[in-house]
This record gives sequence, structure tokens and C-alpha cells, in this order.
Amino acid sequence: MMKSFIRNLSLPTEFCLVIFICFGLSIAASLIWIGNHLSHAPQTHTQGIVHFDNKDIIQIKNGGIVFSVVIQLVTLGITLWIGRIRGWSLATFGFRASLKWTGLGVILFFAFQLLSHLVLFLMTGSFFAAADPHGAPTFLRVSHLTVPFVILIAIVNPVFEEAIESGYFFHMLQRHGPWITIFAAALFRGFLHVTMGLNGFVAMFAMGLLYGFVYWRWRQLWPLIVAHSLQMFYALLPQALAT
Repeated sequence: MMKSFIRNLSLPTEFCLVIFICFGLSIAASLIWIGNHLSHAPQTHTQGIVHFDNKDIIQIKNGGIVFSVVIQLVTLGITLWIGRIRGWSLATFGFRASLKWTGLGVILFFAFQLLSHLVLFLMTGSFFAAADPHGAPTFLRVSHLTVPFVILIAIVNPVFEEAIESGYFFHMLQRHGPWITIFAAALFRGFLHVTMGLNGFVAMFAMGLLYGFVYWRWRQLWPLIVAHSLQMFYALLPQALAT
């Protein structure tokens, strides 16, 4: 009965269902964050976000990583089960590891580093702010992770996010052409990271555009996963080693 229900879903309904399953909590958190900031409501000590000295301090702890990884694996599993019934899979999105695609992923990582520095320079007007590894003056990430948990999240999260935010998004929207598809996927990626503040939103939107153009050109998730994984190591590993 459940399989029959899923098989008979319209494309828009399937899309809404998959996005809700994968990102329902993140969408709710982003909407709450936007609502609080538009109403100038004070921040509370919830979801690991603490308002302090006009900065959003996001504390990432080992327990939160385990919870996040479990949620992502479960929701990805449910999504792929839906895809199996509907006739698509990771292979449909182009999931093939190779030396060639790994090399492209490394290049993509460095390209995003240059792009993010450029974005922050344009937003702040300061070369030194753009060179700050934490970047945005309105976003401060405080990590309480240890190295094994950094490795865990840097492996699982890129697969989950790129499979859905890139592969599935493009699979469902590609009939609208490259510009609408790339822009919509990038906008959604930025929206999911709006709790990082304005600069975080803009940086993730820029990341979405860059990844989107690469994915549209080659239709392979592996370069995006490699670049995303390297980005997470770059952001979190130094802090984990310092603790």
C-alpha cells in the first residue's frame, strides 16, 4: 500500500516530500532564525546557537555530530528507498568515484576558497577580513569536536547534502534549464545555512552557484563530495586539533 502511494505521487508532491524528509528540521530552524532576526527577538540557548556580543556562536560538539550523522543516514536511506520505487538512485545523479573526479574535487575546493575570499572582500571591503579563516564578522564557529568525529561528519555530511541539494535538486528541476536550476539549488543551500548569518548565507549561496555550474557541466557528484569534504576538514580539523 505504501509503495503504491509513493509510486503514484505527482512530481511536485514527491519533491516536497523528499525535501521535507531530508531538511524539515533545518527549514524550521532557518525560518525561526529569520523570524527572530526580523523581529529583533533575543536569541536563546537552543540548537547549539548562543547569542553573545552580537555574534552567532555555533557550538559543535561530538554528541551533536553523532545525532546529525544518524539523522542524515536515516533520512538518506528513506529518500533512496523512495527513489528506488520512483525509478531513480544515486547512480541516476552520477555517483562514480575515480581519480579524475577526485582531482576535479580538489580543484573545486581551492576554487571555492578563492571565491569565498572574494565574496567576503566584497561584503566587508577588507582584505584581512576576507583572509580570516572564519570569514564573516557576524559568524563565529566554536568547535568542541575531537578528530574522529570531524572525520565522521566530513565523510557523511557531504554525501548527504550533495546527493540531495545537488543531485536530487537538479534531477527534479533540470527541465527548467540550467539557470533556474542552478540558482534555485544555490538559493536553497544558502537558506539552509542562514543560521550562520548574512555572510554565511552569501558564502553558501556562492558555493551553490559554483558547485551547480560544475555539476551541470559534468553531472558527477563525486567532485562535489570531495570538495565539500575537504572544506569541512579545513574548517573543523584545526579547531579539533587545538582542543
